[in-house]
Amino acid sequence: MKLNKILIMVLAMLLLFSAAVFAGGDEEKSGGSASGIDYDSLSMAELYELAKKESGVIKVYATTTDASSAIRRFKTAFPELKDKIEYISCDNNTVASKIEMECDTGNINADVMQVKDNSGEIYHELVLYDYISIYRPASVASHIDDELLKFGLPLYATFNPWYYNTKMYPDGAPIKSWWDIVEGYDPSTGSYVGKDGVNHQFWTIYTKDITGPSYASLWCQLIIDGDKLAAQYEKQYGRPLEYTYTGKLKNAAGIMELPENNGGVELFYRFTQMKMTELDDGDGVVDAVDQSINGPTLGLTSASKLDNADMGMNIAWVIGLEPYTAFKACSYSYLVNGADNPAGSRLYIMYCMGGEDGQSGCYTAFDKRGTWSVRDDVTYEKNGKTIEEVHLTEPDFDRIYETYPNVKAYWTYWRSLAK
Repeated sequence: MKLNKILIMVLAMLLLFSAAVFAGGDEEKSGGSASGIDYDSLSMAELYELAKKESGVIKVYATTTDASSAIRRFKTAFPELKDKIEYISCDNNTVASKIEMECDTGNINADVMQVKDNSGEIYHELVLYDYISIYRPASVASHIDDELLKFGLPLYATFNPWYYNTKMYPDGAPIKSWWDIVEGYDPSTGSYVGKDGVNHQFWTIYTKDITGPSYASLWCQLIIDGDKLAAQYEKQYGRPLEYTYTGKLKNAAGIMELPENNGGVELFYRFTQMKMTELDDGDGVVDAVDQSINGPTLGLTSASKLDNADMGMNIAWVIGLEPYTAFKACSYSYLVNGADNPAGSRLYIMYCMGGEDGQSGCYTAFDKRGTWSVRDDVTYEKNGKTIEEVHLTEPDFDRIYETYPNVKAYWTYWRSLAK
């Protein structure tokens, strides 16, 4: 953890202790209760009555336009709050630091934060350091798996897939494992350029920024599951995996560290040596796959970009990869500590989750390509595929958080070595 965050945590604990001594400790700042109110047990109707008495504007910091759609519906459902809620679009890479700055300076603007936490940073650096809290309304939480609730209140599940061109491959995905992606790598030269001087890389690669949380964290999980990657290689090729990255390690404690003889790291190293194009926009990634002007092409971006297929693009998800396609990622809702609309904030989150029965809010509005319901009493239909069919694994966010900075550091270093 960063030193300044440790100091902030210590000071916060001292302040809370002082408040408890002089004020009797009668106010708990958490997702469940404040000022003696057990918010977790309140219904939407009860939250609405309390929210009408609050004077502030509910500010929703969100990294997805789903929040904008939800707020429009919210205003219709709760007309007395229609002028008291606002959507503020945020970037996934900067929203955490924005919340930290507001809380550290005492100028708290946000009430609700809606964001993906693929890297575990939101939980480990904001929740655990008391910048934000997890709201777990009892009527909703009873329908969600406890493992998903550990890191936040999940809105829905999604993933980040590879895409392929369906016109070029009409019979289905042209790759069956992660090792197929790095086809053409020559272990004897440690690159895609063989001893003959020819580059044998098979796939043309387009991807979003690999150092972003959604993509670096996927590589973290593959490294965590290094034994599975090594076993898959031997099963696929009939020989043990040859580790070629060891001589390229520049491990430095606390700066960049990756293990030796790890199947996930070997895959990652081979991937870093590929010629590829990183794009800022996921629509650009699937457009490149659709065009495929440079031969066999794969693209890595968010699952929601499959909507482009409805506009005529020849694209589809790669699913069923071994040892798994990706991990199950979630979009989460959090409460910002110290905000002045505790009831209104919770009412908005409850409404997004469908209320007590899953049908009283706008939860079904998130049913679209690339999403699955996290409630056991609501099923999304528009995906067309189950999580089992796609072959998603459960993420280990504690270990992803530890591995994440190392993957980013080695991505930059190993890309500099690519021929």
